Amino acid sequence: MEITRDIKKAIEQDAYRYYEQFSGITLARRADGSFRSQGHNDELDAFRHAYTSGRVTQLAMGQQWVARRFGDDAEIGPAHPNDPYEHRMDLWNNEIGRRLGDEASGKDELARGVLQAMEQGQLVTSIEDARLRSVYLYDQRLALPVGHPERELVDARDVDRMNADIVRLQRQAGQRFPDDHPDRMYFDALRQQLPSTLSDTKVAEVLVAGKQAGIESREQLDRALLLGERIVVSGVTPGIRAVVEAQTAAPDMQQSVYQADQHNALHAYEQGRQEPSVGYGGR
Repeated sequence: MEITRDIKKAIEQDAYRYYEQFSGITLARRADGSFRSQGHNDELDAFRHAYTSGRVTQLAMGQQWVARRFGDDAEIGPAHPNDPYEHRMDLWNNEIGRRLGDEASGKDELARGVLQAMEQGQLVTSIEDARLRSVYLYDQRLALPVGHPERELVDARDVDRMNADIVRLQRQAGQRFPDDHPDRMYFDALRQQLPSTLSDTKVAEVLVAGKQAGIESREQLDRALLLGERIVVSGVTPGIRAVVEAQTAAPDMQQSVYQADQHNALHAYEQGRQEPSVGYGGR
């Protein structure tokens, strides 16, 4: 199905209607009763992007490549200049919407799914969201000063790189540290001290770094802080600490859990070698 301009406008009107219904916020309307274009780098903006991409996915009979092209084209080229992180925010929410569109049976169910995703923190509702700093981290445009004409423009290859990181980060967001792991209390302590915007996979990476630095358990942990672009973990023993870059891609959870297990096994072996042997000797 071809997504025409009129169909796109109708979908956006539905998005505004659902958001007004769910939020209880009265949105601005035109004289003819239709909703004005509104919402910029906020919850409404996030809801509209996710709903629109999800609805296009439904109308395209689940063909996500059609919906992806539809969303990507709205970011590419001089006709669509935006703050670099605004591009990332829109693409992030588009990806969530496509998944929800595949899962929902109609537009009502889709709208409720988008609302739930927003309430659970899956959507990005601000360009200040820390997750966006891990999307296409090496984009040279990010180094350009604000106002530079090239800073706000992206091409198809840039969007492909962003989408690849977004898919990876969203997949990782569903990965959880095992409940029965011996370091579960250690992980929970780190999770509690670090911002919720950091994924569990990043926290697991921090746990491994802490262990490798000599902070072996919850009892040896003093504190974990996000300081600028670095995560710093300090132990109760002065001078022992670990530093992890906050914006770099975290390993998948399975890899970090494996590294923790390997470290624990090696640590236990070395501890065993250091324990004095018990012997029986005569005079």
